[in-house]
Amino acid sequence: MRVKTFEAASMQEALDTIKKEMGEEAFILSTKTKKKAGGFGLREETLIEVTAATDDAAPPAKAAGAEELKVAAPLTYGLRPALESGPARAAASQPARPAAQAAHPAPPPPPMDLQPIRRELLEIKGAVAALKDQETKNTAILRELDELKGMMGRLQKQGMPPSQLALPPAMLSLYGDLVSNDLEPMLALRLCEFAQRSLMEQEGHDDADVIDPEKARLFLRRVIADYIPVASPIQLEPGKTQVAVLVGPTGVGKTTTLAKLAAYAQLHLKQKVALVTLDTYRLAAVDQLQEYARILQVPLHVALTVEDLRSAMRFYQDRSLVLVDTPGHSPKDETMLAQLRTFLDELPNCETHLVLSATTKPRDLAEIAQRYEALKPTRMIFTKLDETSTYGPLLGTLVRVKRPLSYLATGQEVPEALEMATSRRVADLILPGGVQ
Repeated sequence: MRVKTFEAASMQEALDTIKKEMGEEAFILSTKTKKKAGGFGLREETLIEVTAATDDAAPPAKAAGAEELKVAAPLTYGLRPALESGPARAAASQPARPAAQAAHPAPPPPPMDLQPIRRELLEIKGAVAALKDQETKNTAILRELDELKGMMGRLQKQGMPPSQLALPPAMLSLYGDLVSNDLEPMLALRLCEFAQRSLMEQEGHDDADVIDPEKARLFLRRVIADYIPVASPIQLEPGKTQVAVLVGPTGVGKTTTLAKLAAYAQLHLKQKVALVTLDTYRLAAVDQLQEYARILQVPLHVALTVEDLRSAMRFYQDRSLVLVDTPGHSPKDETMLAQLRTFLDELPNCETHLVLSATTKPRDLAEIAQRYEALKPTRMIFTKLDETSTYGPLLGTLVRVKRPLSYLATGQEVPEALEMATSRRVADLILPGGVQ
């Protein structure tokens, strides 16, 4: 087989050249378009490159009546005419006619013109390639539309009509991340608007559409951190007894948090600690605290009355830290809150930590924090951070209550699963991603 590549300005010119040099028996192997630089500064030329082949030796004759005559010849994309079929082909397989009949042979059929077929096949090939390119573009467009649809769905789910969002793309994406983390839509919008204005002033331009998304994320994280008030851990001073009280609804983990604070002060700070519990409504809570006290080897006092609490405070004057556990109850029970208030009035210089669970719904957190204002908490502790995947309610509660955050509880381990709160840590939870 002989193979040769031809270049021409058009497909027709290439086919004519192939016919002339390789004959009608040649068939095309491949075609492609290429660019060729023009001389003397002229622009590039577009050429058609065609690779053709032909058999050097004629194929051997086949025996008459062979079985393959019953099978149609395969279709080839070439220049040679198609084999005759039907009566013409059957006549070719008949024995030779007598000499008298051969004097007036039947005229041969006209050669088949394959040029229209070839042109049509080339057009089909080009159309298929164009469809593939368009399919790739459509896939990318559909993917972007799915992302936009998801973002708008999140916005509508949070109750913020999309028409009110006049944010550039970078800030709109951050807004979607915040509300999907259960941050209140209005607070998320205000944070994004403030970050956008500040970032544009810092960079000295007024085109919000050119804000870099990663830079916007880092900047917004710093803005969020500025909104988070944090308190120092419980301060222990030599010769002074520090009293810390934990209050909060049922099931938020007050007793376990109290044990973590006691273990840290006893084991890591080497301070003398005492425990007092006012929770006489649940025997399980007293038993749990007694077990912690036994393991840590610290005293535990159960105060049933206000006088019991006064006696305990006098008895533990030599302790550096006295931790007071309180009963958990519904924040709607105003009678119980009033009774607890009378106990806390006996501890005028104590730190009162409102303990809330990160798994509580945002609206419930707001209501609980409002009702516990009667106890005048000075700090806040969030527990069960390991049991939730959305942390926006932490920021909403801190902004609403305006109390500093002291500790974060991240599990049941004592005392390992308790960490001092920092604004950067909370900002990382509310808007994760990126490096600050």
